[in-house]
Amino acid sequence: MHSVPSRPFAPRAFLALLTLCASVFAACGGEKPAPIPDPPTVTLTVPQPNTAAPSLTVRVIVSGCDSVSRVDIYDRDTFLKTVPYTSGSMDFELAQNEIKYTRGLAVSLSLNARATCADGRTNSSQPQPATFLPVTKVIKDPDPNGQVVTDFFTAEGSGTNVAFIGCGITTTGTGTLYRVDSAGVVRNSLEMQIPCSAATVVTELNPTSNKRWVWTPGFGAIAVDSNFVVSGKTAPSYKLKNLSVMSNGDALVSDGPTVSRLQHTATGGTFQWTYQQPWAPVGPAKQVAEQVLIPIVRVPQVSTGLLVELVVVTVDATKTGSIPAVSERTILQFTGAVEHPPLTAFNTDGSVIYISFPFNNNQARVQACLTSQDGCEGSAHKWDSQFFPVEIQGVFPYAAGSRLAIVGLQRVWFLDSENGLVANKGGTSVDASGQLLILQVQMGRATSSEFYILAGPAPGSSGLPTMPQEIIAVDTAEKGELFRYEVSSSLSCSVDDSGRLWMRLGNNLVQALTLPEYRAVKP
Repeated sequence: MHSVPSRPFAPRAFLALLTLCASVFAACGGEKPAPIPDPPTVTLTVPQPNTAAPSLTVRVIVSGCDSVSRVDIYDRDTFLKTVPYTSGSMDFELAQNEIKYTRGLAVSLSLNARATCADGRTNSSQPQPATFLPVTKVIKDPDPNGQVVTDFFTAEGSGTNVAFIGCGITTTGTGTLYRVDSAGVVRNSLEMQIPCSAATVVTELNPTSNKRWVWTPGFGAIAVDSNFVVSGKTAPSYKLKNLSVMSNGDALVSDGPTVSRLQHTATGGTFQWTYQQPWAPVGPAKQVAEQVLIPIVRVPQVSTGLLVELVVVTVDATKTGSIPAVSERTILQFTGAVEHPPLTAFNTDGSVIYISFPFNNNQARVQACLTSQDGCEGSAHKWDSQFFPVEIQGVFPYAAGSRLAIVGLQRVWFLDSENGLVANKGGTSVDASGQLLILQVQMGRATSSEFYILAGPAPGSSGLPTMPQEIIAVDTAEKGELFRYEVSSSLSCSVDDSGRLWMRLGNNLVQALTLPEYRAVKP
């Protein structure tokens, strides 16, 4: 009988354990896989996040790559450009034609950089906000704390011959007139003997007299030629309230109860003639050929209640001494108070007077009447505008008299001067941003349709006037707003002889692109 050797006893659980250990030891005996490296760190910053310049500077830093193969700049998810990044902190320029203006001008950007390492790892920076207004050039003062032009200025000439004239206050408190060239160099200066303020006006150079008037309400005026030589001025005791310029360069000035002709050669402040009556003018005098039109509001000789009348007085501009009125036209009689007259403005040739009337519930309306007839009825009545839901602060004819700007505290409408209809795009007013108030307006050249609105904060507890911080550009009323740009410091603007816009933004002087160039990229 044969016997078979017995099989050693091996429990199944024990065999499974041996098998597992064998497999583990086999695996552990080889090389471990390399850990997955972290993505690179990418940082993008904008050194000047609110920029009006020919280009926008961005700063990029990439770390965590042995070598960087690509860095792309995006505005949100819109690709802008690839930059030649190598290492460290590097600055790159985004040219004005490399930025998309789908969100308007000045464009609000959200920029980020996307970097790719040579081994394929990639990452993006956190988005950085920026506001960019493309311009032709920026002029800075050599002194880092210096300001190129005065707070408010007027541009003269064009191209390489452009210059900027404005009134500033020296450290001694003296009102001084300056001319600065296109490189920011002061070429002329003149102590004016009248103070400067935010209300100081520098008129255009008159082509006949080759002089301009510089005047500060409440103080006086001087006439200066192109070489900054004073040739005429008001007397030291004269308290100037309003000034307009005649075709030959003489000034029509008013101190309230009188209107006078001041020749641009009157160094002693003597007037050629003075017209005086009990009622103060309610707007600047207007020369028409050899006559001067003066708008006044007075109480009629026979009046009951609060009846007053708007009268256009005509005087002979060629006379001397104290002169009587040549004629008087009673344009309107209405209920009101002499102390609160309506705003008025003449059209280009003085044939029409525009009258702004306030109504209840903060409403206002403009009426257009002929100045050649008594009354504003029948053929003498041109039109009545719609009611505007604001208190009107100013009425300004512009664009060779074809348009009329109606300016409220925060809103502006543009009217067709022939029929009084609103010409704004969609009939919607152009408004200042937020709580800003309209402080000034700047019109283009005499025949152009451009209009600029300057807005700033309301006066504080001191009551002192504030400076504009926002500019809104309108190329034509029918196309609406072209661009708006706001700064935290202050700004002002002027238009040179070619119609080119110049802006003081903080301490810098900026030449804008032409308005057609802005319109070409505006969506």
